[in-house]
Parts: sequence; structure tokens; C-alpha cells
Amino acid sequence: QMLVAYIFDDLELAIKMVEEYLDLEYPLEGLVVGTEVVFLYGLTSLAQARKTNEVIWKNRGHESMRKVRKLAKDCPKNYHHKLLLLEAEFAFTAGRKNEASEKYEQAVTFSRNNQFIQDQALSYELAAKFHAEECNESKASQYYGKAHDLYVEWGATSKADHLRENFPF
Repeated sequence: QMLVAYIFDDLELAIKMVEEYLDLEYPLEGLVVGTEVVFLYGLTSLAQARKTNEVIWKNRGHESMRKVRKLAKDCPKNYHHKLLLLEAEFAFTAGRKNEASEKYEQAVTFSRNNQFIQDQALSYELAAKFHAEECNESKASQYYGKAHDLYVEWGATSKADHLRENFPF
């Protein structure tokens, strides 16, 4: 449900859900669901940092990135692309445009090579948002189109429709 809130651009709900999870007495951090929460918390925190300019969100994103970095070291096939995507978002938040662009490209490549179609779609979508903000409309349009097609391939047709309706490409 956290992922659904995040990919449908309901940042406030995604943050609320992650924070409720983090308040659990026995979080599931060692399980796949727990690692996904850490990843999503990083993405939502960095998006919120760009939206509000509040340092606390940047710090939370950095903390999630630290945890995912350890996961990527232990199991690179499953987590390296997630680390690259967090690093891209962190660079975007920090205004390091060239680094962000490179990290988005790497996240797309690694997620494709390791057959994480949903994360490849997300990487393209976040890269599209980055390029749109940088006024590179042609690259943003191209990446939104690729994200759309991957969401359809993954079976997330509602998300693909959401992209088409909210981000014309």
C-alpha cells in the first residue's frame, strides 16, 4: 500500500504509512517487506525534502540510503539498482544535476539487467520528473513513455493510465 501511495503521487499518505510502520514495536526490517519500506522511506523523504526544503527529510533520505547501501553490498543483484535510484534522488535534491542524471541512467540499466521491471519503470519515471524539472522536455517525454510501457508490461495498467493522464508524453 505504501508503494501504491508513492507511485500515485500521494506523498503525504506514503509518509504517514511508512512512519506508522516505523513505529511498530517489532519492525520487519530483516524481511523483504522491511527492506522495501526502507527504500520507499528514502524515496518519500527525498521527494518531501525537495517539496519543503526541510533538512530533516534530507537526513531521513540519507539514513535510508545508508541502510540500502549495506543491503546492496550484501546482495547487489537485489539492491544495487535501488541504491542507485536513491543516490540519483539525493543528487537531484542536492542540485547535483550531472550526478543525478548519471545515477538515474545507471538505476535503469541495473534494474533492467537484474529483471526488476517495476523498479526500471520507477527509475524511468523519476528520471522523467528530473528532466522535466530541468526543462528537458524531449528527454522527459521519452522517459515517461518508457515508464508507461514498462508499467503496462508489469501489469500496472492503472499506474500507466495515471502517467498518461497526468504527465503527457
